[in-house]
Amino acid sequence: MRKILLVSIMLFTMACTGNSEKSGQTTDSTSTATPVADAKKYACPMQCEGDKTYAEAGKCPVCKMELKEIAFAETDSTTHEH
Repeated sequence: MRKILLVSIMLFTMACTGNSEKSGQTTDSTSTATPVADAKKYACPMQCEGDKTYAEAGKCPVCKMELKEIAFAETDSTTHEH
């Protein structure tokens, strides 16, 4: 009787654990694709820190100017030559 109860508990635990892992994988793959497409970078217009960029808008820690959104020139394929 104890063996049947123990096996039943183990099977129930494995079934619950397996379902949560599968649903977690679907959510993770969906959520990681969205931020990449919406990624923006900001930099100081005075280039106080060289080419350093930030993920969020704000103020430059050196000169206190507002950070400006930078364009992704390296992803523009119209200027690419072979």
